[in-house]
Amino acid sequence: MKKILFTLAALYSVNTFAGTLPTTKNEFCARFEDDSILAAYTDESSNLMAFKNQGGLFNGGVCWWHSRFQRNIFYLSIFRPDLPRPKASEVKALIKEIRSGQKVFIIPGFSNFSDFSETYKKEILSELESWQLYDGVVLGSWIDGLKGDTKVRPDVLKGMMDKVFDYVAVNKKIAYQKLQIKGITSHAWLITNMKKVDGGGYEIGLIDSNNPRQCENYSYKNGDESFFEKGYGNFVPYLEFTREEERLSYAAKTYCGVKAFGNSHPENWARDYDLDLKEAKASR
Repeated sequence: MKKILFTLAALYSVNTFAGTLPTTKNEFCARFEDDSILAAYTDESSNLMAFKNQGGLFNGGVCWWHSRFQRNIFYLSIFRPDLPRPKASEVKALIKEIRSGQKVFIIPGFSNFSDFSETYKKEILSELESWQLYDGVVLGSWIDGLKGDTKVRPDVLKGMMDKVFDYVAVNKKIAYQKLQIKGITSHAWLITNMKKVDGGGYEIGLIDSNNPRQCENYSYKNGDESFFEKGYGNFVPYLEFTREEERLSYAAKTYCGVKAFGNSHPENWARDYDLDLKEAKASR
């Protein structure tokens, strides 16, 4: 099915509202009173990365890390435009803190992520490239070994999409998906909203790092063997980095004094990170 540009406010206006990222602790913690808030952040363009996927190893892009950095912003950022902007010597440390995704972070001197990422595009891209190098080389050179089918049986794909629906629409999480394209090529996007459609299937709200300035919509129908998008061809989307999402959720709940259930604990984060990477290599 064709992926189309679409503002999610139109598709999900009954249940969500567009909103800027929080500027106070009270605003941040409101998500635990209203579970529509996190998804609503994704429909506001000022909350999105100002630059698209680019750079990277062999100039092949940093799509995985662009998407994960964006998700960290949705889950853990507080913007404080009333404070002075970070000094040049402080910017790199702040960007590393965003990348680490281990605690809530304050972004001073800015009211939104779009302005912050436009101002520090060079520094953020450099950090994304370092992140890519760390994951791909330091932890096993697995990027060179990615492969997988670009089509699967319709019942297999349906099971995968039903799982993502529960993850996003029922459990109110933002999903990271690796898109397995022909050969060893892969891409990534974030799934922010899903809605069942008559006849079987889903309308899927997503943020693609190749077009990160707005949400888009993709229509999946039961019976499909793959997704298809011009420029990507046929591909299969895999739900991945779920332990990373659990860590982000744990950090947000801890900050707000909300009891965190599940298996994510600081003493296990290094192990969980390694397991997420191994699953990214094994998904096929």
